[in-house]
Amino acid sequence: MKHMVTMVNPYFKMIRFIRLLFYHIYIYYYKKEGKSIAKFTTFLIFTLLFGIILYSGYVLLRVSYSNNIIIHTPYIFYILFFTIIGCCVGSYLYIEDFENLDSFRDYHVKYYLYFFLIAILSIALAFYSASINRERIFKQREMHKTFVEMKK
Repeated sequence: MKHMVTMVNPYFKMIRFIRLLFYHIYIYYYKKEGKSIAKFTTFLIFTLLFGIILYSGYVLLRVSYSNNIIIHTPYIFYILFFTIIGCCVGSYLYIEDFENLDSFRDYHVKYYLYFFLIAILSIALAFYSASINRERIFKQREMHKTFVEMKK
């Protein structure tokens, strides 16, 4: 006799929601191209999405924590950051074959709408954190310019 444990923790619901997002994007490309292209496309989409969300959130937290901080990120850190996220997403997609989610035959449009909503919000977060950082860079340049003029 099997005992089924129900998970009511909101974190488990969020993980299940993210897995269903993965699954619906995967199924969309699986129907068009095939299994390997579907996994690769899902890998690229979610690596980009998670990278934008995590990096923009990091910049926004650092910028909101201090009024004077300006974040200059070298390109090697972008490459390293997205490589680490890509390895995590890629290993998840390699291990997960979506067999246990295959019972969901009703492909709701709401998951695609949720995906696009998350993508739009992550892009808005990226633009907002970049605009705050850009304003601070312009203020710093202006202060430096007035400081140099006063020194003369």
